[in-house]
Amino acid sequence: MNTQLAFAFGMLAMVAITMLVVIVVGMVKVIKLEKQHKELDRASSKETEFIHRHMTDIERGIYSEINETRNRFDRYTEDFRRELMAYTDSRVDKLDQKLSGTTGSKQILKD
Repeated sequence: MNTQLAFAFGMLAMVAITMLVVIVVGMVKVIKLEKQHKELDRASSKETEFIHRHMTDIERGIYSEINETRNRFDRYTEDFRRELMAYTDSRVDKLDQKLSGTTGSKQILKD
């Protein structure tokens, strides 16, 4: 009976040691995975920040180009309006000269 009891305690001790080793190995793996997770999270945050910064720079460049194009268009429109007004004014003056019969002498209008 003594040998059977010693054998049973020996087997229980082996099972307990095996379970303890499995628990320790599991904890080590969990700690390693937690460290990897934190590193990946930091790397992901850095990449996200870089992407946002890059997108902001691109947006700023696009808005700058849009403003430059708008300013060029406004200048072109203003120049075209001035040319159109000058042309229209000269044509009205010529028509007025033909209708009034004067040649080359401009009349000063007074109130």
